[in-house]
Amino acid sequence: MKIYKFGGSSIKNSKRVKNLSKVIKSVGYKNTVIVISAIGKTTNKLEKVVNTYFLKKSPYIFLFEIEKNHLKMIKNLFFNKNYLNILFYFNNIYFFLKKNNILNYNFIYDQIVGAGELISTKIVSDYLNYKNIKNIWIDCRNFIKTDNCFREAHVNWKQTKKKIKKLNKKFSYLTQGFIGADNNYYTTTLGREGSDYTASIFSYCLNAKSQTTWKDVPGILNADPKVFKKTTFLKSLSFEEAFELSYYGASIIHLNTLHPLKKKKIPLYVRSFFFPKKKGTLIKKKKQINFKNSFFILKKKTILLSFFIKKNFLYLEKNISEIFNFFSKIKILLIQYSSISLTVCLEDKFNNIMNIILNIKNKFIIKKINNVELYTIIHYKKYNEKNFVKNKKILLRQINFDTAQWVLKK
Repeated sequence: MKIYKFGGSSIKNSKRVKNLSKVIKSVGYKNTVIVISAIGKTTNKLEKVVNTYFLKKSPYIFLFEIEKNHLKMIKNLFFNKNYLNILFYFNNIYFFLKKNNILNYNFIYDQIVGAGELISTKIVSDYLNYKNIKNIWIDCRNFIKTDNCFREAHVNWKQTKKKIKKLNKKFSYLTQGFIGADNNYYTTTLGREGSDYTASIFSYCLNAKSQTTWKDVPGILNADPKVFKKTTFLKSLSFEEAFELSYYGASIIHLNTLHPLKKKKIPLYVRSFFFPKKKGTLIKKKKQINFKNSFFILKKKTILLSFFIKKNFLYLEKNISEIFNFFSKIKILLIQYSSISLTVCLEDKFNNIMNIILNIKNKFIIKKINNVELYTIIHYKKYNEKNFVKNKKILLRQINFDTAQWVLKK
């Protein structure tokens, strides 16, 4: 089978949904699993619903706006369409908001935000069938089984493989990205941008021929064109290079996506839904890595955190393990270490930093700088540096054989 993944940008309005149907028809859809994200910025809007509800304010204005936008899309796609398919999911959210008595933010988040993909896939699946592109809508929560670590759920691969393998490979399916379910059938999510990961889970379990991520760009560039003036289109990448790009902040590939694909040597294509006939970028297993191109990555809104030993603690080494014990849920992007200090540049998605500081402040002097920029260059060449260091304060610099990083403050 082949696996296609379409993000929210590809279905952000009725015009894009119509374009998606043309893309699928032109590239072929037999023996295919199509994974779809929530429409446009729906996830962000549903997050507002969660936040207002959790703060004990009324979330219904935001929810009504989301519902209205989806009904408008349906009117533009179908002239006389029954709305019951998607109203069922909105009614579930209203019911949850009224009856829920669990005060865990992450649990509430997943039960509400996870509905975005269920609603979008109902609309897209119905439209494709309406255009005679036959597909079977399936609820991803029946197939991807996870633990109950809400917002960052871990896949139970044994259960998931068993369920996905039951799919009949002669048919074409359409399902949701981003979501799964725990053993109590509560909705769980796989982390933001987790739809790519969903696609690779299906690829792995079905031994897919290939996986394609459809985007609004022609493929992968060596730098974000919104940040860097000169960019180079990359025809192909190794899995190792793609890992590095994703880990340090290149948003075009979700890090977890790559592991299942590499394990089974399943090629990943990144192609444009505007130009479906173009091949895009191919990520595959390579014997040799191509060092011709440097990769430039900017990660904004990171935190620089430094730990210095206090006078009554002579050696940092004896206490350093205590620091790292608290970093299990925080993504560290850079580490610099000396005999008296430890400095890390990190991403704190779930606001866990203050908990770390409170627990170890008695042993360390802690310095925290918010909103720093981390620039990473993979396949570093010395002349690269002048492109972005100008007019910025260098807080930290680290260069090894192949990778260079700068932590900068404007």
